[in-house]
Amino acid sequence: MGEIKEEMAVSAAIKSKELQIRQYQIKIANECTDKNSLVVIPTGLGKTIIGVLVASKVLERFPPKSKIIVLAPTRPLINQHFETFIRFLKVPKENCAILTGMIKPEDRSVIFNNTQLLFYTPQTLRNDLVHKKYTLNNTALIIFDEAHHTSGDYAYAMIADEFIDHNPDGIILGLTASPGSSKNKIKALCENLHIPLENIHIRTRTDDDVKTYLKSMDIYKIGVDITPLMEDVYKLITVVLEERLHYLSQVNFLEARGNQLYTKIIRKDLLKLNTELVSLLKDNGDKTGIYSALSINAQALILYHMLELVEQQGLNVLLDYFNKLHKDAKKKNSSKANKILASDSRLNRIYLELKKNADFSPENLFHPKYNILKKILLEELQRNPTSRILVFVKLRNSVKTITNKLKDIKLIRPIRFVGQATKSQDDKGLSQKRQIEILEEFKKGIYNTLIGTNVAEEGLDIAECDLVIFYDVVASEIRYIQRKGRTARHRQGKVVILYSKKTRDEIYLRIALSKLKRMNVNLKEPHHSNNQLIPDKVEIRKEPHKDTAHIQSFTPQRKRFTKQHQSKLTGFIDQKPQEYPIKISKFLPMKFGLRKRFQDDNIAYGIGDSDLHIIIYNKVLIQIYNPEQFNSEKLMQDISDFTQISSLIIIIFDFIDFKESIEGEKRILKRNIQAMAKKNHIQAITIDNEEELYFIIKNIIENPN
Repeated sequence: MGEIKEEMAVSAAIKSKELQIRQYQIKIANECTDKNSLVVIPTGLGKTIIGVLVASKVLERFPPKSKIIVLAPTRPLINQHFETFIRFLKVPKENCAILTGMIKPEDRSVIFNNTQLLFYTPQTLRNDLVHKKYTLNNTALIIFDEAHHTSGDYAYAMIADEFIDHNPDGIILGLTASPGSSKNKIKALCENLHIPLENIHIRTRTDDDVKTYLKSMDIYKIGVDITPLMEDVYKLITVVLEERLHYLSQVNFLEARGNQLYTKIIRKDLLKLNTELVSLLKDNGDKTGIYSALSINAQALILYHMLELVEQQGLNVLLDYFNKLHKDAKKKNSSKANKILASDSRLNRIYLELKKNADFSPENLFHPKYNILKKILLEELQRNPTSRILVFVKLRNSVKTITNKLKDIKLIRPIRFVGQATKSQDDKGLSQKRQIEILEEFKKGIYNTLIGTNVAEEGLDIAECDLVIFYDVVASEIRYIQRKGRTARHRQGKVVILYSKKTRDEIYLRIALSKLKRMNVNLKEPHHSNNQLIPDKVEIRKEPHKDTAHIQSFTPQRKRFTKQHQSKLTGFIDQKPQEYPIKISKFLPMKFGLRKRFQDDNIAYGIGDSDLHIIIYNKVLIQIYNPEQFNSEKLMQDISDFTQISSLIIIIFDFIDFKESIEGEKRILKRNIQAMAKKNHIQAITIDNEEELYFIIKNIIENPN
């Protein structure tokens, strides 16, 4: 593996005879042992080994009983790290432990206190810290694998905050192959992990010290023309969609005007409109036209989904969707949107045509990409019968169909690979045990073609692949990197990207490649030495009544991101409003996704160690309650306490995850809540999705008076 001259190679904590170390791994690790750092290197270049090397130095430098924590998004990946670390580090196996949600919280506390090297899924550690099962005071190093997940309300960000507060002298190490394309994303990731921008260490496939360890990767982009039948179906669906968009435009719910609105309005616009319409229903103002607009907007969203199925998946998948639509429309509690679309004569013409083809010419319904896929697979396996091939497919329905069709071809031995959730009787999920079994069978060659969803992109020990195929395109540069990283590690590999010409597929491909190029430029500017990103000089903006991001300049000193937690309720809101227009409690459930939404909209916010959920401009308190634990007496006592520290109190009842034990329970509970609120002259709002909460907050920010 090359001559090793660095001091790291002979660390007393390393089983040096077993570990083959590369020069760039030592160089990077040496630069990460005394400061928070982010390592960005391609998949297959040994990020985990860098983590092992850093851990070995931390074991030498910190007190003997100091703990090391390794975090990764999935249990299979945590198991892999556990095996790697105990193999190469001189830490007794009995002093190492894996802690996931499968272990009882009380048992986790005991294991944590009696173990030195700990491997966690992030949600597990976050939950234990929130419930104060233990602290990180004695933790010397935390390794955040797949660090690109550190955004919004993902558990990594809160854990990093806790670690810095409990132990500012500890070390943070982030590892990823794909941190994001924009400077803002990279900065946000580093800020969330308390990493200065000058401590980013990057390698690309073309760098001199790594390229000898990677095999060549050939990338092919193959465009496919959609069939005349697909074009006809597409055009007729757009006619129905255009009617809906014109209505929403004419009643001023959409800004776009003119013809071909479906080319000017994207799905994201309709999702935003849905949130706004739901919020309008809760206001006391005129509700004329809002219910109709909600239904028509829902219809438009369904029609957009149909168009994507035609472009990306094929008419067979669209037929399955039509079957589901008609089945749902017959249900008693079916939505008005479903019923209207199921009875639309033009859509029914499409439905009948698809059913006729399914009976007499089923091949007409399959996307032409399938025939290209089959040809590529056969050519690869004829050339090399021992090849391992990984095919990424967006929808599970398509995974099932493609796998079943390929089973009839002699050379191809396909296997379906999806997540654990069961969608229906015909689409059952795979248990983690079965996933691992399939991957082992894939390695052994029992199957030579793995047909999988994005569950195969990261976090699983998949065998080296000779060929990776994107059956459909993703616009995310992170997912693009994760997918192609499954090949060309130890032997030459190929990546084939299939896309439909003159459709969104082609647009998504250009977006992904553009983001990838931008990421490499932002991470590694050609004129800068030492493979480090030049930090931009960013001024702190402090206007309290504008949507501004509170961004601190990055300076070399440690503790630059340390946050001061407040232990008392009044202390939480005593800070000057200019510091943070919004303060949110670290105990607020992560599911609302507020951090990411604030970051996306450049809204400043702070995190507080308080039971007060959301404070806006030090005037407005938003407190969220679980309706299943609704107690009017306790609520009124809480409000009495809140009035001492806030001029306006908004009580939110969270129905997002509410499950009815009897039909109509939710409606009755909402009615009781409103009756209680009216009786006590308080403002109580019920929400059914995350967007509603954010819309309320955004409304207050934009109308502070």
